[in-house]
Amino acid sequence: MECDVAIGGYGPVGALLANLLGRQGVRTVVIERDREVYRLPRAVHFDAEVMRIFQSVGLADAALTDTAPIRGYEFHNGNHDLLFRFAIDGKLTSQGWRPDYMFHQPSLEACLRDAGAKRETVDVYLDCEVVSFEESAESVKLDFRDRNSGESRTLTARYVVGCDGANSLVRKHAGLEIDDLGFDEPWLVVDARTELPQAERGLPDYCLQLCDPERPVTFIPVVGPYIRWEFMLKPGETKEEMLRPERVSELIAEWIDPSQLEVIRAAVYDFHALVAKRWNTKRVFLAGDSAHQMPPFLGQGMCSGLRDAANLGWKLALVTSGAASESLLASYQAEREPNVRQVIGTAVEMGRIICTQDPEAARARDASFIERPSSTLEIPDMPGLATGVVYSGSVLAGKLALQARVRAEDGGIALLDDVTGPGFTLLLRGAPEAPLRDGAGAVLERIGAKLVSIDREMDVDGAYRKWFDRHECDAVLVRPDHQVFGAATGVDAASELLEAFALHL
Repeated sequence: MECDVAIGGYGPVGALLANLLGRQGVRTVVIERDREVYRLPRAVHFDAEVMRIFQSVGLADAALTDTAPIRGYEFHNGNHDLLFRFAIDGKLTSQGWRPDYMFHQPSLEACLRDAGAKRETVDVYLDCEVVSFEESAESVKLDFRDRNSGESRTLTARYVVGCDGANSLVRKHAGLEIDDLGFDEPWLVVDARTELPQAERGLPDYCLQLCDPERPVTFIPVVGPYIRWEFMLKPGETKEEMLRPERVSELIAEWIDPSQLEVIRAAVYDFHALVAKRWNTKRVFLAGDSAHQMPPFLGQGMCSGLRDAANLGWKLALVTSGAASESLLASYQAEREPNVRQVIGTAVEMGRIICTQDPEAARARDASFIERPSSTLEIPDMPGLATGVVYSGSVLAGKLALQARVRAEDGGIALLDDVTGPGFTLLLRGAPEAPLRDGAGAVLERIGAKLVSIDREMDVDGAYRKWFDRHECDAVLVRPDHQVFGAATGVDAASELLEAFALHL
């Protein structure tokens, strides 16, 4: 059996990558040890950028199943005084979607899996596990085993991507080591469901961090009937003690009558901050939890893994099609690792605020926030790309591209990506002033980019005119992961961008 890319793991990250590759006709094999989607929620949040990624594989509507926009995010001290809140107004972002969503992971994961399995060039092997692999100069020979029959199979892939979680076998087989960033805190996570309407629960309808030195607690109204609490363990408390049903009920009883809900999962987790020192060998790559783990206080763990898939997917597609050399793949870790480390750093900083258990330190912390002129803070932006496949020195390079409403050819109104379709897009302010130079035209065809002239009629809300004006540019080249390669101005702006991009192929 042969393929271009073998994916180990069919959770959200592996399933998204399979969809991204399958959409582009890349021969892909997925190997997953579990037959069914894990039935309990784990991740509960994704943001507007991730929603746009789901849109790019035709799963925007499916992703909104069992999903709700987040209503707010507040930090209180042990007396329930407000320390600060993040500004969440629910308005559409520059990505065309709301800022943040809460969701039920089993539902989303099932949608991603089902869609991936329907892609013509994607084959999925469930109830199978990777046994070993051997990497050569040209390929990876991978052995995997059916867990039911015991039958062994051999697969030859040009590349392997480990999306198989924190205990990644792919990472271990590849000999890729982890860098421990020094944050390890044990928490009891309790997922529950209740049929009580929100108005009768007596619980907040927003996410709450209770920064109580007696016991820090996270409360999350997930979506519909689902609720989550996270209780930090005190020194001396054991996993066995905290998992006793009586102890779980005692902790929940401080919030709601335990008889009014069903506990569907209680587990003790160590919240970690870890990053792989190397994210790949020549032909084996890591994505998601196999490459990095972070505390959950920003809700960016799964989001970061999905960004990995979006970043790596288009690069593997170009390389396996022959449109780019293997050197393009070197940009994967160069682009994603700084982003991930910065996100982890912010999550750890928030964790240190939340996890303060010394009463004196907590009082000093509380005073520093309460004495501020405003308790409302902006949600930190996800970092852009400083290096990699970007037009260095160019305006907008490494930033997320705008997605606004436009008029389609049939006269209807839609978001830009639904009109242009997935892949590279070269956005022009109005009609091009000069034809593409020969070399630039060849690059356009080579990477399959769409040339889109946005005139006043197409720009129904004037959002693109303002965007071009604000950044003083006439052309913007947008990558398939919605990151801007670069922007340029002048009659030959489009040719300039394409010729600059050719240097990365």
